[in-house]
Amino acid sequence: ASITTAGKQHLYLGQTEVDKVKGKRVLIVDDVISTGSSLKAMEELVKKAGGRIVGKMAVLAEGDAMERPDITALHKLPLFDEKGNVKA
Repeated sequence: ASITTAGKQHLYLGQTEVDKVKGKRVLIVDDVISTGSSLKAMEELVKKAGGRIVGKMAVLAEGDAMERPDITALHKLPLFDEKGNVKA
């Protein structure tokens, strides 16, 4: 099982946010990275807005995302079985 959101998601930056990002160094921080699709979308938005990404972080990483060399994650996301036990 995954906590990835089902269905298509859309990310937008308004002009106020674009103005704040343009020409700036940007650190992208996400709560949980699973597939990395939200992170990739945010990278594209920041670049399109004229920002320069200097790092990518997550509080928790699920599965293989923990091993990605381009992301710093604080901890691996614990997954639980139907009895509430942490899966190995």
